[in-house]
Amino acid sequence: MDKQKNELTGSFALNALNDAEREELLRDAEASQDVRQEVEAMQETAALLGLSAAPVAPPARVKANIMSAIRNTPQLPPAAAPHQAQDAAAEAATDHAPESATETGPDPLPRISPPAPARGSRRMFALAAGVLLVAAGALGGVVANQNAQQQKLEDQLAALNTKQAELTRILSAADVRSKTQELDNGARVTLAYSATEGMMAVTTAGLPALPSDKGYELWLISGTGAVSAGMVDGAKADGMVMVSGSMQGVTHFGITVEPASGSPAPTSDPILVQAL
Repeated sequence: MDKQKNELTGSFALNALNDAEREELLRDAEASQDVRQEVEAMQETAALLGLSAAPVAPPARVKANIMSAIRNTPQLPPAAAPHQAQDAAAEAATDHAPESATETGPDPLPRISPPAPARGSRRMFALAAGVLLVAAGALGGVVANQNAQQQKLEDQLAALNTKQAELTRILSAADVRSKTQELDNGARVTLAYSATEGMMAVTTAGLPALPSDKGYELWLISGTGAVSAGMVDGAKADGMVMVSGSMQGVTHFGITVEPASGSPAPTSDPILVQAL
């Protein structure tokens, strides 16, 4: 595949082509199996980005809060028609109009001041104030917990945005390459990498779960040996790992099973060796 077509496959996966470029690449894909395989690999790599972020379930209290608000929020009465409102106002004015000056009636009652609250009422007010203070403290704890969860979500979103930006750099590079290998157990490992960018996206799917003291270690292999490129959690192996660093002279990519803390050099036979 020539350089120009290789650039188009990465941009096609990111939906960054104009109509003419898209039609050109689709024609090339129909005529060339290499181009078609490259397009499919790039699309798979881009689509798997979403799988690299762990799903975040909303807190259970969200539904409870919504249902509580529905139960406790009073419904407004239907609005009266304009003529009904006018009739009600006229009736109220008639009921409260002062009697005619020619009519005689009893002397108006003297204004009576409301009685001072009784001692028992003051105790009830004090108790209510104490309850409000306790409720305010509990509400403060809920708000703090919500803030912590909000911060966690924001951190996860920032990490996902960073990973997406790095993957975009890889797929937009002029020398982007993509490789997919299926293991004997059906697991799949897809690589998308750019030597000029010094970056590689490693997507794993179906790797068997490992004991808690084991993990999958990634290796960049050259004529001088293997250099560790990071770890994949053995308990949650499906996802995407971004590898960065110089790829000068790197000819192969490998995966071995190592202690969860990692090893400075491979200690077991590789489960995957992929030529780059």
